[in-house]
Amino acid sequence: MSDVAFLRSKLRAIPDFPKKGILFQDIFPLFQDPLAVETLVTHIVHHLTSSNLAKIDAVVGLDARGFLLGPIIAMRLGCAFVPVRKAGKLPGATTQVAYTKEYG
Repeated sequence: MSDVAFLRSKLRAIPDFPKKGILFQDIFPLFQDPLAVETLVTHIVHHLTSSNLAKIDAVVGLDARGFLLGPIIAMRLGCAFVPVRKAGKLPGATTQVAYTKEYG
């Protein structure tokens, strides 16, 4: 089985979530298998390091799921990790940026 097929086998598809017509891909079952997590992180890091990008200074992790993999990827790349959350959810000095929600 290829690595991609192995990782896909760990995902759980949930139809019509969070609203009708959306097929939500749940990544949390993947975290029950340390080999799957290692495979995913290794592939992401390999993709980034072999893509002719300039040196990566920081990995930005978006709330929740980004906090799970972002710090590991940043550590492997030897760069900083920047957590991004809703306003008022992080202590200390923060920077605020406006955006549009994915599902409106």
